[in-house]
Amino acid sequence: MDVKPIATAAAIALLAALASAAQPVTRMQLREMVRNLGDENREARLQEIYTKYAKPMRERLRKAQYRPGGENHHTKTFVFKETPTRDLKIYIDFPPGWAPPDERSALVLWHGGGFTQGSANQFLRQCDYFTKRGMVCARPEYRVSDLDDALPHIAIEDGVSAMRWFKSRDREFGINAEKITVGGGSAGGAMASVIGTLDTRQFADAGFIGEGEDPNLSVKPAAMILYNPFVDFFEPLNARHIEEEMAMMGRDPREFEDLYHLISAIEQLDEESPPNIIMFGTRDAFYPQQIRWIAKSREMGLLTHDYVYKGEVHSWYNNSPHIEYTTASVDKFLQEVGLLGPEPQVELPHKRINPNRLAIQESKYADKTDWDEQERFQRFVREHEIELIPYKHYEK
Repeated sequence: MDVKPIATAAAIALLAALASAAQPVTRMQLREMVRNLGDENREARLQEIYTKYAKPMRERLRKAQYRPGGENHHTKTFVFKETPTRDLKIYIDFPPGWAPPDERSALVLWHGGGFTQGSANQFLRQCDYFTKRGMVCARPEYRVSDLDDALPHIAIEDGVSAMRWFKSRDREFGINAEKITVGGGSAGGAMASVIGTLDTRQFADAGFIGEGEDPNLSVKPAAMILYNPFVDFFEPLNARHIEEEMAMMGRDPREFEDLYHLISAIEQLDEESPPNIIMFGTRDAFYPQQIRWIAKSREMGLLTHDYVYKGEVHSWYNNSPHIEYTTASVDKFLQEVGLLGPEPQVELPHKRINPNRLAIQESKYADKTDWDEQERFQRFVREHEIELIPYKHYEK
């Protein structure tokens, strides 16, 4: 692995300036400290940064409390993995008329939350819809930083474990193991994209496999559903800031660089990857890597349904009227790839919201970049013939 040039002078200067400051460091300052460490006394300096700055920052930012996944009358809950911090649950929603001899298509959806927080109840409404359409749906938990002091690669290990657990019980759950679709939003979308592209043997060889799991059991899904995912831990315009996350755990990001390239789904996407649907807005922080995902999927010859919504922000799909049309798009995609039939037709999910929510959202996201207003992204979209869906298209 290439080693960056020594930059200890910059690190020393920054540490000295921060030591004399009264206020806590910012996340950007923390990243710069780690990037400027260089090689000399690196381990000792990293521990100094962790003790003085990163650990206190982590405690300030920690806010999540555990929230269970939510259940309907047709939900059964199981523990699929025991970990040092907690037992991980998987919530399985069964369709009307379900019986174990069935071989139904299945859908596994992971919640978002930046790998820091979140709850498996996020996609309860979508799962309720798709169970009525005849699918078996699963909503697994995974370890997150606020609750488990876990980094994203640990969450990915839990995602792989959930898939192996679910797939190996196909007869018990009345599913066809070759017709499992994975999906999720934000970090959950990242999870789904990794599950669909990961070399699990290489991941296991790196030491990331659940106790007692069969490394030869493939977790490759039939399709991927990606709600505003991030797919590249090293996106130059909006990186996942590995330096910051590792520093807050007292770890050296250099130790994990190869591993995070392995779990950057856009790097692993190839001609053998499953078909996918991806949905996001032009004001999503991860827009630059999301449009690259579309371009690469097409380059690889993959069936890709892409829905790019002008002016929409991150996680906009969680509320009405957006939950309705995004669910309809997923339904259409699943029918096209042969994982869902046209019947029965059921009412789309709905979420009652505060009538002032649009104004609240606009205020909250007023400073978010609309990437489509930059000429280079307009040019990229034109060159790759990516269609943008007009803002508030649902009102027309």
